[in-house]
Amino acid sequence: MLDDKYAYLILSLLYLVAWLIVFAKSPWKSGMIKVGMVGGLMGIIAEVWYFHDYWKPPMLWKTGWPGIEDFIIGFAMFGVGGYIHSSFTKKEVDYERQSPAKNRDFFFLWLLGCLSLTVFSLGFKIHSGYVTFLTFMGLAAYIWIQRPDLIRLSLISGFATLFIVILIYYITFGILYPHFWDTYGMLNDEPILGYKILGIPVSEMLWHFSWAVLCSMFRGYRNGVYYKETILTKA
Repeated sequence: MLDDKYAYLILSLLYLVAWLIVFAKSPWKSGMIKVGMVGGLMGIIAEVWYFHDYWKPPMLWKTGWPGIEDFIIGFAMFGVGGYIHSSFTKKEVDYERQSPAKNRDFFFLWLLGCLSLTVFSLGFKIHSGYVTFLTFMGLAAYIWIQRPDLIRLSLISGFATLFIVILIYYITFGILYPHFWDTYGMLNDEPILGYKILGIPVSEMLWHFSWAVLCSMFRGYRNGVYYKETILTKA
């Protein structure tokens, strides 16, 4: 078996494989790449919230510091969660229906999310696993109120991403590194978060599900884009 320091890299690369599958089917390839670059940077920044109470995985370069693994998984995660609906739900843009772009509102939502994670996790010492899930779902609910047409799309994206995550995590942590979370995680004493299914912490399932629910709506909400069902006709 490979050294433990390769576990996070393997996880990231498997997620990247999922990204490639979504990318191959997505009609918005340039958008996926741009969003992925932002996601890569956020993957690095996000460890500020997670290294202190969630996990501290061994890294290729230096444990306890963000690494290339964080960039890869952030890149892949933003693309899969944000664009999986465009690849598998047969939705296309309804160009006859458009609302004004909400770039300022979108920025404030991003800022609110970062503040929530910082204040409640780092400030009030509430475990970042709980804070993340509640923050993502709270922001998603805010968007649902304004754009109820995105609810179904976001839930489909959430469950589709969850299926992918369970498969990737089972390979990595159920088969290759079954000891990983007990050794490098900080979840065992946390109710709900520390429970495992197929060797996968429930916290990871909640994290990726809520993230996909939220980020799948970014394009529609920010740009005022509406979707319609693709009507398939026989030749």
